[in-house]
Amino acid sequence: MLALRARVPLRIALAGLAAALVAVAVRAERRAAVPSGAVSIHVKLRADPAVAPLHAIAATTAPLFTHLAPGTHDERSKWLAVTARGEDVAWVMAQLLADPAVAEAFLAPDITLAGRGADDAVVDDSCPITTPSFESYQGYLGPAPGGIDAPAAWRRGQRGAGVWFADVEGGWNAAHEDLPGERIKHVAGTRYRSPMWRQHGTAVLGEVVGRDNGKGVVGIAPDVERVFTSSIGGTTVADAIDAAAHELRPGDVLLIELQGGGPRGRYIPVEYWDDVFDAVSAATKRGVVVIEAAGNGAEDLDHEVYGEKFDRTRRDSGAIMIGAGGPPRGGYADRERLDFSNYGARVDVQGWGRKVATLDYGDLQACAGADRHYTGEFSGTSSASPIVAGAAVILEGIARSRGEWIAPRELRELLRRTGTPQAGDTREPIGPRPDLARAIPAVERREVPLSRDQLFE
Repeated sequence: MLALRARVPLRIALAGLAAALVAVAVRAERRAAVPSGAVSIHVKLRADPAVAPLHAIAATTAPLFTHLAPGTHDERSKWLAVTARGEDVAWVMAQLLADPAVAEAFLAPDITLAGRGADDAVVDDSCPITTPSFESYQGYLGPAPGGIDAPAAWRRGQRGAGVWFADVEGGWNAAHEDLPGERIKHVAGTRYRSPMWRQHGTAVLGEVVGRDNGKGVVGIAPDVERVFTSSIGGTTVADAIDAAAHELRPGDVLLIELQGGGPRGRYIPVEYWDDVFDAVSAATKRGVVVIEAAGNGAEDLDHEVYGEKFDRTRRDSGAIMIGAGGPPRGGYADRERLDFSNYGARVDVQGWGRKVATLDYGDLQACAGADRHYTGEFSGTSSASPIVAGAAVILEGIARSRGEWIAPRELRELLRRTGTPQAGDTREPIGPRPDLARAIPAVERREVPLSRDQLFE
């Protein structure tokens, strides 16, 4: 009656603007990951399965988190993955929820994509032999208030050296001419073949680690030493996050470029789901800085329907949550919440949510193949989150050069305290925009690093 799997997908979407035109392609790509007619269920036990096994279903189950070190016993080790045939789902769920060993069980709907929504660019047969520089389009690099002032760090020789970075989403083109392919390692999940996933992931990497080579764009932290990619293809979002975090050290930065359909049918942050929350919490407790897209549901995360899951006084993963603000460009109000961006007390910092110049898509340049594509139109909390991730890498690099690292919650507060304030209606908060010119002195003034107990409070 039951088919059991170790890896089950949660209904998550890329945190770019919604794109119905690509949903069909993504659904087709997901069919290979889940047996026909099957439905995935995520189950959390009240205690470790070795102590309190399931009673309702007399079958061998598989762990949801597949990268735990032997002997690990924490919130992650309580999660199981179950796959039920469609006609059996109601019975299976009833049995699970009636089992005294089960703390919670929920369905994991099919994955979908909320990408930028543009078709592949038409290839330009007159493409230049050498790609020109598009750095003049990268206003988000410039001084505050318009940008985060990346040059304030670069002038100090701080460009991300010593820090490792991971991106969790669906697909990437590590062979792009403006990416350090030799430093990129894929660590988990099956990379999606769909162009929309590839474009999105490549654009994200370009914002953070794009090469400083005089052509195309330059990343905020081009000297990052190692880059890890972890895909949600064929696995759960929680497990993809956990696999990426496993590769990182305290003070390294992990970016989650995903969102999910919430109880009101709108896109919300992935940590709403408890398996993802547990994965993120485990990472931040170990000192990994997690940057998480707030999502593009135009949703108030303080709404009562979310049961205080975004109330930091009651439930705090330690992640830095990112909203989308307007750029200082015609037609937009600088640093005001863009209409699609989620907001609320849980949203910490904002980045540009429109007009971001980076890699792929092809509206700035589209040459044969996809290795020389560039865009000036990347958008959403998808474009905003890498900007903050780049700032986090820079600040952790400065701390590392001093023999230190900044704990996730400390870095979150530092970015909020030193950023350029949100403009417009602050009753719908998305936080300030990072300002490295102000944040860097705050890092340099830090006293003796906090004790380990303080760092992980």
